[in-house]
Amino acid sequence: MRRIAERDSDAMRELYDRHAGLVYAIAMKVLHNRDDAADVTEDVFFELWDKASRFDASRASPSTYIVMLARSRAIDRARRKPREAAVSLEKTEEPLYASDGGTDNTPAGAAELGEQRTLVRQALEKLDPAQREVLSEAYFGGLSHSEIAEKLNKPLGTVKTYIRQGLIRLREQLRRSGSGTPE
Repeated sequence: MRRIAERDSDAMRELYDRHAGLVYAIAMKVLHNRDDAADVTEDVFFELWDKASRFDASRASPSTYIVMLARSRAIDRARRKPREAAVSLEKTEEPLYASDGGTDNTPAGAAELGEQRTLVRQALEKLDPAQREVLSEAYFGGLSHSEIAEKLNKPLGTVKTYIRQGLIRLREQLRRSGSGTPE
């Protein structure tokens, strides 16, 4: 990210190659439309290039920052359009990463992604059902905290607590499984 802030186009190309598939997949989970997801992916990487100085390494890793930016931009786009039915995590059978040239499409890469997807699903299954539900609505349904509270008829503070505790437990589970690779 520092190199991108210094306008190193090779660094931007590396970042894109590494994370474009993930950004696209997040946008697809929220938007359910290939064209919109592609537009969000382009917007995210343009913003990463244009406003690279916003990244603060003391607050998040580059991948965490990119995921949050992608999710935020996808939700912004979804709010500008009529809302379609949200897809729950349990009903989703699509791959976690979309194959758009930005991911490792080799057999070894596909196996690694499959293993990561399995570890994430197993970690999610170990969460309290209420935590799993709010995380699914937030990250895969694209709902805001207040929208989740309204949909589930829960106080906003409770929803925020479930999300925070769920993310903490999810991170702990992934670290224990060996998939929590810090950057």
